[in-house]
Amino acid sequence: MKSSLFLKLTVVAGISALVWVSRGPLAAAWSWFSDREAVTATIDQMGLWGPLVLAILFVLQVFLAFIPGQALMVACGYLYGFWGGFLLSWLSLVIGGEAAFVLARRCGRTFAEKWIRADVLAAWDRKAAGQGTEFYALMLVMPLIPNDAMCYVAGLSRISRIRFTIANLLGRGMACLFTSALGAFGGSIPWQGWVLLVTGLVAAGVAWMIVRHHRPQLLAAS
Repeated sequence: MKSSLFLKLTVVAGISALVWVSRGPLAAAWSWFSDREAVTATIDQMGLWGPLVLAILFVLQVFLAFIPGQALMVACGYLYGFWGGFLLSWLSLVIGGEAAFVLARRCGRTFAEKWIRADVLAAWDRKAAGQGTEFYALMLVMPLIPNDAMCYVAGLSRISRIRFTIANLLGRGMACLFTSALGAFGGSIPWQGWVLLVTGLVAAGVAWMIVRHHRPQLLAAS
């Protein structure tokens, strides 16, 4: 018992010391990620390596909360245009989400809590109980929602792999359409484009609420 406690205290002390020693580089990394112009300038200088670096960052941000995915998505559209930015961010985020889902399902809650706070997981576990594809698709696109955490929540739930993959493709796709347009066109997006994007998001939300409301009747009829 004492040796176990000593080991835990040693690990905590080691991590604390590592964070303290690395506080300068960590602060610099945080500052860089928070500055879209700095991100785009650095990635642009990498030439052909830029897309690969961005793809890796997109996958990593599913596991590392300090990497701001939205900022990278906008930068991706700015650097590679609407379609290039959309495809790069969409496919990379889908891969990251699938990895988080599979690892959470295979390794369990202990693994998930290493990347997502336990209270956040518990709260979204309750909200996601019994939900299906449309719920996760909407949660992966809505702002102010811990989108990446939903991949772990899904992995710990009873939703099937194929249903989550569909939700992952749809939700990430809608989010990347919006951010890629913002990065590629900035303030020059015509009002018709904004109306289309907002209408798509609203329609997705309404469709989800309708399906959720009528699900018991649909299940009874089948």
